[in-house]
Parts: sequence; structure tokens; C-alpha cells
Amino acid sequence: MGILEIALMLFIIANPIGGIPIFVALVKDFDFQRQKVILFREAFFSLILAYFFLFLGEPFLRVIHIEDFAIRLSGGVIVFLISIQMIFPSHAEGKSSKSLPQEPFMVPIATPLISGAGVFASIIIAAKQAPIGNVALAILIAWIPVFFFVVASAFFQKILGKRGLIAMEQLMGMFLMMISLELFLKGAHMFMARVHGV
Repeated sequence: MGILEIALMLFIIANPIGGIPIFVALVKDFDFQRQKVILFREAFFSLILAYFFLFLGEPFLRVIHIEDFAIRLSGGVIVFLISIQMIFPSHAEGKSSKSLPQEPFMVPIATPLISGAGVFASIIIAAKQAPIGNVALAILIAWIPVFFFVVASAFFQKILGKRGLIAMEQLMGMFLMMISLELFLKGAHMFMARVHGV
């Protein structure tokens, strides 16, 4: 596999363009400058995770006895819980004391939305088919547009407004729930295949 081929594959699997509405919904309660900081930080964390799995992923998972299906199942559960909160947000507008919004930190933007099970598995597979230096360079090339699209999603806050973001949050919550179920079902299928030796 060539460097650009690996980079393109990783960018497509990370899918930062498709994740824009979800990123917006997750940071919508912060001011514009803070949104950009959060999104840049999460994109950076996702890059660190990608390099972690390149150099230490397979040995790390082997040491702690974590299988591929466990990554997909746990990712599916996490994303499902997030989707429930997005579809049924608890807006306490009538209360005089409002709690501060909680920043997403690593989960769910950095992982599993950007660097998820698909990205981790693809990196491990690519490292077996190409020199590790080429894969490292491919990750860096792939993450240049990832940074751009993730941080640019903050501008959608200004474009859509509050009501538009609430509607988008609930709509994206439905899509996120579908993604979570797909992750969970793939993990369950991998588990059953492992149990039955298929």
C-alpha cells in the first residue's frame, strides 16, 4: 500500500465531514472561541491515538487481552448513550441556577467519532503491509484535512443559530444511534464468529 492510498483510506474511515453536525451538537453550549479550542484539542487527541495504535496498538491489546469485537461493542455502547442524550436533551431553562456545560474530553469526539475501531484496525492492518515510517507519514497527511474539517465545524454554530442547532442535535442523535447499533452489531457478529470458529 502506498502512502497516499493509506492516507486516503484513513481520512475516509475517520469521516470528519460526516461528523460535522455531531461535533457542532456536542460543543454548541460553548462560546465560539472555546468551540474552536475544544475541537482542535480533540482532533489533536485523535491524532495521538492514531499514532498510539500504530506503534503500540497490537501489543497493547494483546497484553490486556482485548479483542477487536470488544472495541466495537464498547464503542457502540458509548455512542448509543451519547445519542440518547442528543435526542432527549435535558434543557433546564426554567431554573435560575444553570450548571456549566461539560466539555467533551477524549470521548466521544477524539474517540470513537474520529479515531474509532475502524481507524485503529486499519492502522494495524496497514502497518503489516507497508513500512511503519510510511504509515506514520500517511497518518500525518490524513490528519491535515481532519483538523480542517473538525475545527471548521465550529462555524456552523453561527450559521444555524440556536433553534437550528437543537433540531440538528436531535436529528444527528438519531443518526448517531444508528451508527452505535451498527458498531454494536458488528462487534456482536465478530464475537459470535469467534465463539463458533467461523
